[in-house]
Amino acid sequence: MYLRPEHKKKLEKVMKRLDSSFFFYDLDHLKAHLTYMDEVKDSDMKLWYACKANPLSAILKIFRNLNFGVDVASLGELDQVLSSGVEPEDILSTGPAKGKAYLKSLIDNEINVIVLESLNQAYWLDEIAKESNVKPKVLLRVQLAWDEGKSVLGGNAITPFGLDESEWLKLDRSKVTHLDIQGCHVFQWGNLLELDKLEKIWDRTASDMVAFASKMEIPLNIIDLGGGLGIAYENDTRSLDFKDVTKILQRIKEKYQLKTIWMELGRYAVGGSGHYMTKVVDKKIVRGQNILVLDGGINHIARPALVHQGFPCELFRDSSAPKKSFQIHGPLCTAIDMLGTFELPEDICEGDWLVFSQCGAYGFTEAMPFFLCHDLPAEVVYYNGDMMTPRTIKTSSDWLV
Repeated sequence: MYLRPEHKKKLEKVMKRLDSSFFFYDLDHLKAHLTYMDEVKDSDMKLWYACKANPLSAILKIFRNLNFGVDVASLGELDQVLSSGVEPEDILSTGPAKGKAYLKSLIDNEINVIVLESLNQAYWLDEIAKESNVKPKVLLRVQLAWDEGKSVLGGNAITPFGLDESEWLKLDRSKVTHLDIQGCHVFQWGNLLELDKLEKIWDRTASDMVAFASKMEIPLNIIDLGGGLGIAYENDTRSLDFKDVTKILQRIKEKYQLKTIWMELGRYAVGGSGHYMTKVVDKKIVRGQNILVLDGGINHIARPALVHQGFPCELFRDSSAPKKSFQIHGPLCTAIDMLGTFELPEDICEGDWLVFSQCGAYGFTEAMPFFLCHDLPAEVVYYNGDMMTPRTIKTSSDWLV
């Protein structure tokens, strides 16, 4: 999503006031997107928001108000979600690192469902549940082997997420009598834009989990397929309509007689509602290549360095000048601080602002903000016609000791 005209005038004032890089989130766009998803989804589908994508309280409250559940993967996320007014019954706990203390905090906070990722977690949680005289609902996370492919969630790689089927079959059921096993969780693929590939993955997953639940002699009341729905980044114009996603899930639900399908959406839910705004500090030519150096780089948006795929970029102001290729770098003293190569107006100059789109998810939360002691970016939101700054610029003096 590119900037709407009504945003630009207000953003100009924000740029003048902050004079430093910031993230901008259009919460009206987010609300409309989520409302559409809720309208077209199957009645037996439960949608959760993956807090890791963007834990800003203003964003969490939009999900809360639209009756989405929220998936947390750390104690910090749990605290943030509870502080944002999300009820415990609307919280799902995922993530591979659940020690005894964290599991106890989940029980103490009456979290609705806990995804178990190891035999240890199952036995530890049972002990805690027995002591607390409760019977928490749980899902078993299963890691499947695939023929090929890589993903930020693992794909066919061996990862710490869950256990393979053979390991779960070793679960001593006499040691988990205080757990209410509701089904399975399988999620190994991320940022997919091809409907046929999504259907192939989900069909295989459903087939395997029906067989697995039968072997384990556990109910399959819930199958959690995680997320994986993609959004377009640099040099990509594809998009997914959630209505088409719902049709696939309905076919799979009917084919395997599934009761309830859960989805944990992060990138697809919030990614398109965010932008990153940063200023050009320098413009030069190095060995024949046009280069722009920016106020912010991977210290604020690290995705280009992590997966070698940039966020879409454009000049904030209007320009009719011919375009040419610019290699764009951030301010860090490392060659990996490169945000991509883009066609931009040739009259771009020092002091101009650039806008990176699709930054609502895995923008600042995925960055390396403290390297070289640059400013931490502000976060600005637009909601119901109002522009607000819930988090302003932080300088190194705010956090260095």
